Amino acid sequence: MKACSDFLKEAASQCIISSSVKTEALELIEHSHNVIVSFIHDPLKSYLESKGIKELGNRDGKIIADFFSEQKAQLGKLHYKRSNIQNEILGAVENYVASQLHSLKDGKKLPIGIFLPVLAAELAIVKHNMEAPFKGGIRCEEIEPNDSVVSAVVIGAIMGNDKDALHLASALQYQFRRNKWVLFVTTDQKDILNREIELREIFLQCSRPEWALDYQRETTKNKAPIEHVQDIKSYTAKQNRILDAMKKAVTT
Repeated sequence: MKACSDFLKEAASQCIISSSVKTEALELIEHSHNVIVSFIHDPLKSYLESKGIKELGNRDGKIIADFFSEQKAQLGKLHYKRSNIQNEILGAVENYVASQLHSLKDGKKLPIGIFLPVLAAELAIVKHNMEAPFKGGIRCEEIEPNDSVVSAVVIGAIMGNDKDALHLASALQYQFRRNKWVLFVTTDQKDILNREIELREIFLQCSRPEWALDYQRETTKNKAPIEHVQDIKSYTAKQNRILDAMKKAVTT
């Protein structure tokens, strides 16, 4: 999404991806790409054939718009709701198709036999662009968080998803091992950002990409994580749990 792209243009050199985030991201992109291929290529061919269309011109946009509308409705019925990547891919492809059709001069037609392979190629490009930051655009750190840290995050932030807990535990462990503040940047409002207060209590700050640099500037005004923790006179039960787990993780 644009907010992520804008953020990475400005701050990529300051960012890392944990190994768990990289693995899940690539799996989600691969899965979403396969789903969209199954929703577009053969169904679009059948859809156009059913309407007797062998060529497309710049006046056929409504026909294609109706197809994408139907596919979005079907896609919305899927139970796989881990990410919004499917909708992003479908939106990018729909935008591409619209621009291609509208760029055709009056009277010029694009044969379906040419249009469908071009569409498949564009899908591959969209997938490649999504994978790029995870495959080499941002430095990846191999992090295997201690089980006790993961459990403390699950309890402290009331996490219902084990993968989110793994990602957040990786960020916390990285933060305390290096004694440098970490800001976990995400667009996941439902499962992570809505738990901002709980996560902050266990010493992890999260932010949407639009505000990440603002949060980062504020966070770095504090003492380093270990010194900050030592200055706290009384810990909550959640903080005690996370700090006990972190002692085991940092010393092993």
